[in-house]
Formats: sequence, C-alpha cells, structure tokens
Amino acid sequence: MSLSLTMPPPVVPWFVVLPDTPAGAALAATVEAAVPDVQAVRRRSGSAWLLGRWAPDELVQAAAGPARLALIGCVPASRGRLTGRLAQAGDVADLDSLARQLPGSFHLVAEIDGCQRVQGSASGLRRVFHAPLNGERAPGGGVLAGDRADVVAALAGLDQLDLTALVLCLVDPVAPHPLDDRPLWRGLTAVPPDHWLRVGQQGPAGQHDAAGRCLVEHRRWWRAPEPTLGAAEGAAALRHALVTAVAARTAAGGTITADLSGGLDSTALCFLAAAGPATLIPYTGLGRDPADDDARWAGLARAHLAPENFEVLPRERLPLVYQGISQVSEPLDRPFIGVIDRAKLLAGLRLAARHGPRLHLCGLGGDEVAQGAPNFLADLARGHPLAACALLRPLRAQGRWPLGATLRALRPLSYRDWLGALAQTSGDQGGRPTRRPSAGQRLPDLDWSMPPRIGAWLTPRAVELLRAAIETAAVDVEPLGPTRDRHGDLFAARVGAAVARGFAQLAAPTGVPLAAPFYDDRVLEAALAVRPEERSTPWEYKPLLKAAMRGLVPAGCLRRETKAEGSAEEEAGLRAHQAALHALFDRSRLAELGLVDAERLQALCRYSAAPDRHYLALQQTAAAESWLRSDARGRLFPGPRQGAWPQAAPGAGSLTPLERTC
Repeated sequence: MSLSLTMPPPVVPWFVVLPDTPAGAALAATVEAAVPDVQAVRRRSGSAWLLGRWAPDELVQAAAGPARLALIGCVPASRGRLTGRLAQAGDVADLDSLARQLPGSFHLVAEIDGCQRVQGSASGLRRVFHAPLNGERAPGGGVLAGDRADVVAALAGLDQLDLTALVLCLVDPVAPHPLDDRPLWRGLTAVPPDHWLRVGQQGPAGQHDAAGRCLVEHRRWWRAPEPTLGAAEGAAALRHALVTAVAARTAAGGTITADLSGGLDSTALCFLAAAGPATLIPYTGLGRDPADDDARWAGLARAHLAPENFEVLPRERLPLVYQGISQVSEPLDRPFIGVIDRAKLLAGLRLAARHGPRLHLCGLGGDEVAQGAPNFLADLARGHPLAACALLRPLRAQGRWPLGATLRALRPLSYRDWLGALAQTSGDQGGRPTRRPSAGQRLPDLDWSMPPRIGAWLTPRAVELLRAAIETAAVDVEPLGPTRDRHGDLFAARVGAAVARGFAQLAAPTGVPLAAPFYDDRVLEAALAVRPEERSTPWEYKPLLKAAMRGLVPAGCLRRETKAEGSAEEEAGLRAHQAALHALFDRSRLAELGLVDAERLQALCRYSAAPDRHYLALQQTAAAESWLRSDARGRLFPGPRQGAWPQAAPGAGSLTPLERTC
C-alpha cells in the first residue's frame, strides 16, 4: 500500500481506531510514514491505537495499566476523572454510565483486556463506521473503525460502490429508516447512533469465533427517556441542558462566532454564549425574500447583545442556491444536500474567520429537538379522542390538510405495514411517486414519516432498486420508538444531525469548526423527556424553548412566531445557475450508472411553481452528482471492474484515496 500525502493546512479532522494486529501495525506504519504530522495515541506496548487529526482541546485520554480511554470532541471532563472511571471498569461495557452522564458532544473510545469500544453520540452527530482489515492489503486481520466513512473505506481498501445506497440518496427529503443510514461502500458498516461497536481483539483475553475471527457486535447504550415531564419541568430541564452545552464551548474563552439569523434557536445560543467568558461575534446573513423578517429580529437581538463586533452579509452579496455546485472540493463522506448552499455557508465563515474564532456556533437542531411533530395525535386519538380533536382542528386549518388524507394518516398502522405499503407505491415506470398530494393539497404530518419524493428523472432501474430496498427492509424493521411520534422525533433528530455533520465537513477546511449544541445528547434527552403535546402545539411556536429561555433571552426576542423559508432563494438560484446545473449533469455519472435519465434531468433543471415541486428532489440528485464528480470521490472508485466506479474523469489528478479523504 503506497501513499504519498501532502496535507495543506488547515486540516480536516478525522480519526481511526486500529486493531492490535499485524494488519493494524502495518497500516499505522504506512499512514505515519505518509503523513508526517498525523497524531497518534499509543498502547502501553507502543503500538498505535488511535491515528488521526484533532485539535489539542478535542482529545482527553486516560490510562490504567494496559487499559486505555479517550474522548474526542467537545469534552468537559478531566484526565483525572476519566482515569478514575477507567480504573473502576472491568470491561468496556462498564463505561455506559460515563457515556450517559457527561455533557458535550464526543466520541468515546476504550480498550480493556483486548476488547475495544468505539461509540459516537446518540443524536447521530458523531458517527462510527467499521470495516475488516484483511486480504492482500492488510494481512493479519482485525477491524478498523473511525468517524468518517470515506477514511475508513480508503484505509480498509474498499473501492466498491453500493448502487442501492446511492439510489437511496436521490429521494427527497430522505429515505425512510433504516435506509437513510446505508453506507456508500460495500463492506463498510455504520454503527447505529444509539449503539456502540464492540470488537474482541487477539490475545490471551481476546474473543474470537471458531474460525479465529474477531467477534464484532453492536450493543445498545442509549434509550430515549419516557416523555413524562410537563411544560414547567421540561423547560427547566432544557434550560439546564442548553446552558451547560453552550458553557462547554465558551469555557476556554477566546473568540467565538455564531449565527444570528433572528430565529429562536440561534438567538438563544447567542445570548447563552454572551454570558460566558468568550468574546462573541454574531453573524447575520440576509435572505432575498421581501417577506423574510429575519433582519428585523436579528437586529433586535443585536441591540440587546450590544457586541463590540458583528458581521452582516447583505442580501445582495449573499450567494444564491447552487452557486459553485460544480466546484465542490471539500471531502464529504456521503452525498450531502447542503452543497447546494455551500457558497452561502462559506461566505459567512469567511467573514467569521477574519476574527480568528475558536469555533462557530450554529442553531441547527432547534427545529428537530425543541419542536416535535404533531404525529403524536395518532396515539392521543385512541386514548383521548376529544383532546386529539381539539388539537387537530386548528392544525388542519393551519396546514390546509385535506380531511380524507388526515383521517388516513391517523389510522392505526404498524411501521412495518407503513413501510411495506410505501414499497408498493414507491413509483411507476417513470419514477413518479403515487403517494403525493394532488394539485392544491398538502399531506398532513401525522404518519410515521413523510413518504419520499422520487425525481421524475430516475430510471426504471433506479426505481426498482429503491422499491426492492424498501420491501426488504419492511420484512423485519423495527421503528426507532414504540409510538409514531417517538419514532418521528428520533428520526428527525438523526436526519437533522446528519445535516449538521455534513455542514461541519463542508466547513472543516476553513479552519473554523462548527458547533451545534442542540444535538448534544443531554439536550436531546431533556427535550424528549417532555410530553409531546407540550413541545408541539398549534397555539404557540416552540413553546418549550421559549419557556426554557425566559430570563436569559429578552422577552421581546422570544415573541417571534414566524420562520423564514427559502423558496425565493431557491427560485433565484435555479434561474441564475441554469448553466452550472446543466454542466454538472453533462455526461452525468449517475446516468453512466444507469440511475437517471440524463435528457429528462436536463429538461427539468428549472424552478416550477407547479404543486409537484419536482425541483426539491433535484437538490438530492445534484448533491449526489457533485459527490461522484469531486476528486475526493473519483479516486476511491478506480474501476473498470464489475460493480466498481467507472474510470475517473480526466483531470481528476493522480492523488491516492487517502490524499483526497483525510
């Protein structure tokens, strides 16, 4: 395995956990020789245990004899505390309580008596992927785990693209559970966010099967709390969790920047951050929609904050949707819809970077965490029909839900049956969905999930792959929670955390790390412990968050009842960047793989005011095409052999996979 790496600063953070095997030692030697500034945490024997890149304040490690423990990320814990907990643990499973107690957002990695534990966060913001190390490239075996799918795939020698996983990336807004989490590489496995990876390693205390292979399993460590808290108790719990989460980011002082859109989520974080020892510099980007009142609310918040410095990007300078869509160079470990807003994100971060911040706070997650969906009415209607009816009537009026569709959405139906029905209605030969609203109608948000929108440009082959995947999953799938509202809450949090994770990967090369405190596990738990009717009500916007922030955020800033939406930017971006989209889909790699009809796709690269709003699904397709075309992806699928990615495009360069993914 030959690597020739040049890593320009600032670096993209990543880490891998190496097996204590000949394969692990060989891989460590290769990476350390190729990347001179790669960081390592070693076992007592001297062999590399962790390799990667992280900021100095992003890793806390402890040792007790041969046992090792490391927390990577936002970790408000001392080495002494971790050492004490590690010394008391007889097995890696004994660290569950530590993972459930600590605030912040982090990966937990441990090794005790030859067994490894690798764990991300329950929200899904921090992920774990693993693959076997075997074959000619890594004799000696073992399991490689890490936080980025592309890095693990590259180092494990995986170069086979999973076409079904790619098709699942093309639906809008996201494939249903569990298909939203399927890795793009064959041989790569994703650990569910509420589970941790246990690997039995070689050695006297190691665990192996009869064939001598390492035992690999996913063990559950986290369950959502029961929603038993009322409004007052829930607000107090969320208040404590958010104050603690933001304090963990500001405790080190220095300068931090933060989004200040004027929305309740970003406004709350700014006021909490301003109360800490760090210097806060708010950033506001003004949208192009004349009805967008973000500027007014952001201005009100700034007046109360009275920061010494702040940044405002006027609407005439705010990049449009799809700007630079064919120039994405940041390494992403899966197609990410956020690339359509990449230029807008980077414009804001460039302004922030002028102040040399340690990190950038963003309000992502507030919608998913602080505000639940109304699908709790399906269960409420069975036990308390009058209470459900009293809430349903105003919700129907606000959402303009048709009566028939509303009643159908409230019918008792298991998740398996819902997913099975979805498989049967996933699309006709033209790729058009059959479970979408007719002209002028809207679907009520009362079912297990919104049925995915399928682009009219998907080929029959792609639609069949999608249908087969849903049908197979429906056989034995379990929902994320026992009720549809609890499943919906957890699914929304995972999907939203995946978006925040994608934005963090886009932002990483700028050197300004993104922080999303709403996706801290303790914040998520606090919100989920509140009864659903207290989190979601037709009478008030985000009542739980408003109650939690009273006294910390000025009352005037908590009166907002509106939320900006991006259709104006979407329309303007599609009109302004027609040529860029056509260039992106020219000689489409998705078309080469037989997944899209290139001619039909080109014809539909436009904004439409029609009720089917096909341009929404276009976002996912553009993200997938961009991902496949970027240099970082093209070198991972060298081809030309069956199942692999076709030959890389001319001009992709001669860099190796690790050069493009680390």
